[in-house]
Amino acid sequence: MRSSSALALGLLLSISGASAFLASGHGCLPRLLPSRPSLRTAAASPSPTMQADASWNFRRFARTFTRFNGVPFLGPLGKAASVPQPAPAIQGSDAVLWGFAGMSQSEFGDLWAPLDDVVMGGVSVSEVSRTPDGKALLKGVTSSRNNGGFCSARTRNVATPYDLTAYTGVAIRAKSSIAMRYKLILRDREGWDTVAWCRSFDLPAGREVDVRVPFGDLTPVVRGRTVREGAVDASSIFSVQIMVSKYEYDGYLNPNFTEGAFELAFGSVRAYQ
Repeated sequence: MRSSSALALGLLLSISGASAFLASGHGCLPRLLPSRPSLRTAAASPSPTMQADASWNFRRFARTFTRFNGVPFLGPLGKAASVPQPAPAIQGSDAVLWGFAGMSQSEFGDLWAPLDDVVMGGVSVSEVSRTPDGKALLKGVTSSRNNGGFCSARTRNVATPYDLTAYTGVAIRAKSSIAMRYKLILRDREGWDTVAWCRSFDLPAGREVDVRVPFGDLTPVVRGRTVREGAVDASSIFSVQIMVSKYEYDGYLNPNFTEGAFELAFGSVRAYQ
């Protein structure tokens, strides 16, 4: 009982910085600008059994935080676990980086996990899983309550980053249940809350699209705000994230966003020349 209490106390101390981060209003989603258009709301739910949380869920927050950031109060012992780099599979001129073929659900779960606005006080909910046809499925419900509005699927950092200097960018084949704008995010540094190199892309409803993101088109973002940064370090890619958010950058709303239930199926993340 004492050890459980100590662990809980340690976790609270570890995330005290994150709590202050939430209280300041500078979470992963920025504050709204005074002028904003009204949000669309999904007319029908592709995931009727999934609902946004009724209130902020500390347990889900702690699970997400420790998965991607570890337990900092433990020092080196509390460092978030990285995963071995999936060996690139060459397909023509492309290199499959994060692929799903032949992967069990358990192996998929070790690598991918949802990362939602619960990390900044929100109540949106999602889950990500491997489908029988060898793709990934991110499905969830976004909610604007508590200044939230995003869901995402993110990989754990690879222990050895990918060197993609021989390639032009990264690509995925993706299909959305509703027409909406998503983001593809790369990180070129270790850690959880590092510079997010982002590129937004629009998908139609129900049609698979090959989305190509040149490294030169990535925008550096920290906690929803664009920052002055050089270019993404393509020789040091640690993780990838696929996000749907009611925000674009610097407080502006996503002009192609529908609040509520959604499903996004996507194939292997690959580098292309």
